[in-house]
Amino acid sequence: SSGINAEWPLRPGDGDIKVTQTVAICRYLGRKFGLVPGDDEKDIVKCEMIEQEAHDLRTAFTKICFEKEDYEGKKPAYLDGMEKKLEMLDKYIGDGPFVLGEKLTYVDFMVYEYVSQIRKMAPERVDTAVNIGRLLNAIEALPQLQDHFNSELYKTGPIHPPFANFTGLE
Repeated sequence: SSGINAEWPLRPGDGDIKVTQTVAICRYLGRKFGLVPGDDEKDIVKCEMIEQEAHDLRTAFTKICFEKEDYEGKKPAYLDGMEKKLEMLDKYIGDGPFVLGEKLTYVDFMVYEYVSQIRKMAPERVDTAVNIGRLLNAIEALPQLQDHFNSELYKTGPIHPPFANFTGLE
């Protein structure tokens, strides 16, 4: 069955609400916990664009990690393209520490999750994005997340299953 009609939500909602699809789940949780841009159209559009750029970064990362033919040959082109996208994203995010300056949004968590995974493959390239690095550090410094980051349940890998070219445990 399709994600829209699925009886098995990736994240159960409240009451009759069932949510599937990564971005829909992130938006839902953002609204639920007050992590949305607010009413300013400029902020909303900025968050939506960065949300989609982050999702594109993750899609390209997943594609190269599961590349069946010539992974090592295609990886340099992926890394070059990813670095260019990160440069643009870094400029657009600005001084932060978050996408909307001091306001934390669900988009910050998307950028954190996706870029942290890519960083496992190419830390030297990701670390050139200073503003993104600031965002990653700001998320990791949030007092509300310290118990999570310090718990035995917190894991940074594997990102992909053992049959992927890159699992995140390398």
